[in-house]
Amino acid sequence: MTTPIRENTASESPRAELELATRDALGALRHVAACLARRSHELLGLSCLPGPAGQGRLLVAVADDGRLERLLAELRALPEVCGAQLSRAAGAALVPAAPVAA
Repeated sequence: MTTPIRENTASESPRAELELATRDALGALRHVAACLARRSHELLGLSCLPGPAGQGRLLVAVADDGRLERLLAELRALPEVCGAQLSRAAGAALVPAAPVAA
């Protein structure tokens, strides 16, 4: 079975980075992925930054197809998400921080 070729690829479409504050980073990760899949949003990158007591941040890169405000509203409604906004570092690559030398 061959993979269909899509005309509009992720590299051609604009992208946006979303920053999510979470109460439960792993639970939020599951719900965010399901929300993106349910609404057919193209996931371009994901970074999970854990914090104290299970809290943390998710940085999510998605294709900007004009539905970002609706997506942000849906993500804010998820039980594990405390807040969602467009990232201040829009356009930056989502890479984990380098480990600190001991």
